[in-house]
This record gives sequence, structure tokens and C-alpha cells, in this order.
Amino acid sequence: MEKIIKVISMLLDGLKKVLVRFKNAKFGLLFIINIFKIPDFMTDSRVSIISKLKVVFSFAVAILYMVFAIDFIPEMITGVFGMFDDLLILVWCLGIMSEEIEKYKDIIKNSKDLNIIEDVDFEIKDEK
Repeated sequence: MEKIIKVISMLLDGLKKVLVRFKNAKFGLLFIINIFKIPDFMTDSRVSIISKLKVVFSFAVAILYMVFAIDFIPEMITGVFGMFDDLLILVWCLGIMSEEIEKYKDIIKNSKDLNIIEDVDFEIKDEK
């Protein structure tokens, strides 16, 4: 019995870490707005190839897991509870995408525009 409690405690601690990670990545309704930044994210050269691969891989995993009939918890045996693993994979993938897009938004916010010249002294002379 103690081993079962220990395993459940470890699973809940892992789930807690994942949820805190998603909370820090601002996962939720804000992610719906961030979805529109994915094309810019994928084409921007300031974003590392690793970040782009994370987004593509997580999206591919979510789609493939939903399409294929292989499940961790099969729906035929457990009924509605079989959808829990599908939901968990979907939330995990969306969380990774949200985390990477939040990093991208920080890159945009902290980068300087190359078309703006800073620290220039100038004066305007009136020709009258």
C-alpha cells in the first residue's frame, strides 16, 4: 500500500511541475492570441532552430496521437476515461508551443530595431 501511495505522490508531483511550467508560460486563453504569432515565429531568423523544432515536433505528436488508434488508455476498455490521455497529450503539446512563443515575444521585446538610430545629437535650424 505504501508503494502505491508513493507512486501516486510522484505522479502528482510531476503533474504539479508541468502545470506550474504551463502557468509560467502563460498557457490558457492568451495562447489563442499567441497562435497567430506562429507564422512569424517560424520565419524569424532570431529564433533558434531548436525552438522551431520543438514547436513542429509537439504539433506533429499531438496530431499523430489524435489520428492513430494506439492509446495509453484505450477508449474501448475504459470508456470516457480513455479520452484523458488524449487530453493530456494535447495540453502538453500546446503548453510547449505556448512556452516557445512566450520566449519569442521576449526576444521581440528585447531586440532593437535596426532601422532606428539611437544616441544621435541633432538640432533643427529655422531658415528665417
